[in-house]
Amino acid sequence: MSNIAGNPINRQRLARPPTPRFAPRWPSGPGRRLTMPAAFLLMVALAACQGGGAGSASPAASRSASPAHTAVRTLAAGCTHANPCQNITAGAYRLGPGTLLPGLELTLPARWSSTGTIPTELNLVPPGQPEDALKFWLDMVAVKSTGPGHGTTILKNVGTTPSALIAWLTGDPDFRIVSKPAPATIGQDITMNSLVVGVSGSANYGDPGCPSNPRCADLFTNRHWRPGGYGIGGDEEVRLYLGTIKTNGNPHTFFVALDAADHADLLRLENAAKPIIGSVRLPSGVAGG
Repeated sequence: MSNIAGNPINRQRLARPPTPRFAPRWPSGPGRRLTMPAAFLLMVALAACQGGGAGSASPAASRSASPAHTAVRTLAAGCTHANPCQNITAGAYRLGPGTLLPGLELTLPARWSSTGTIPTELNLVPPGQPEDALKFWLDMVAVKSTGPGHGTTILKNVGTTPSALIAWLTGDPDFRIVSKPAPATIGQDITMNSLVVGVSGSANYGDPGCPSNPRCADLFTNRHWRPGGYGIGGDEEVRLYLGTIKTNGNPHTFFVALDAADHADLLRLENAAKPIIGSVRLPSGVAGG
């Protein structure tokens, strides 16, 4: 499940709500249905105007020249679940104004789509795997994984560095560590740590809004998503890459997440996303940790 901007994707194909929101793959229960703050909606709208907007059947992209004089398109703000950028043309892309990390470059294979080019997330969907996604985030924080307040209660005793978040993930009994943390390098020598997380068989989510309840667990939120968050349920697994990047000397935790319905789907997603992850180039002036 994925608590992201736009209508929820869910494993059991439940009805989707009519308006975009930060939401899990399943419909939220009482108190979990969200409306994005007006200021945030305005920020996304303005960013979409600056970036040129996005049609539902074509990428929000325009061409520009990179320092190496290779054609690089701009992936503009404004792609959402309600207004996806579908079947994006293969090639090199640079995130435009109003996106997660303007200037970030990556190369997309043919027919990928985006359901999130917003200030808090880049969300990419592979062809043939509509319920799986490659996600990029910054500065996510840990939340209570199960029980009352799950997904909305920020764990103030958990740090926001990669090492602190990984220590929490590997120590929380609601999570099943499918693949232990290990050093990894993505893109242009961006140092990360990677692990695969699933839901423990002992998890007790306590919310019938999750189709796999009680075997569901929330992981992170972004302070702009409050009270939304990101979680997984049932056989769902996520491969996480966490590392530190610096902008103007200030550290930020950089996340790359591959979210899939089950382990077999995750292996397919990893293979499909490999050229994208391998192509990631940080913006000028942003340094890896």
